[in-house]
Formats: sequence, C-alpha cells, structure tokens
Amino acid sequence: MTAMLELPGVKKSDLKINLSVCPYSRVRQVTISGRINPMMSSVSGYAVRERKFGEYRRVVVVPPDTKPGDIEIVMEDGILILRIPCGTPIPYEPPQELAL
Repeated sequence: MTAMLELPGVKKSDLKINLSVCPYSRVRQVTISGRINPMMSSVSGYAVRERKFGEYRRVVVVPPDTKPGDIEIVMEDGILILRIPCGTPIPYEPPQELAL
C-alpha cells in the first residue's frame, strides 16, 4: 500500500509519525501529525491566503503485523509518501448490509 499526503511547506522536523494500536478497535495504525504555521503572522490590511495552516492529523490503517522497520517513508516536493507492505490480498467478500 502507498499513502501520499500533501504537506506543502512542511519540514521533516515538523512531522510526527507514529505506529500504534487503537485501544478501542485494536487496529494497528500509522498517525501523521503536526502543525503548519502561517507564513505571515501579522499583515496590515487585507491578505489573500491560499495555503492552509494549523494543526493536522491523518491516520492510515495498516496490517496487524506491521513493524516500524517495514514502513518506507519519503518526503518529496511537499508530498509525504508512506510505503507499507500488505502481503497478498484476501479474496473479495461483498459488504454485508446491517439492519437499522
């Protein structure tokens, strides 16, 4: 599996990447988090900003046997790329509808 996250203007040192298990669902996951600060903190008059800023957090579910050394992490031109081996896919099972 390859996960690509757009993080324009973010430095590697401003990223926090963790591998953990959700205590509720028991699902193994990679969490990417950090904060993007505004480029101009104080502007007199009006300013047009196209870049988002503030805190961010993304969670990617990974196979249950994933270890930290299994994940390849690369940052290229504002794109964070995570490559995670998932093994052979299981046969397709159609979704099951749940009664309301």
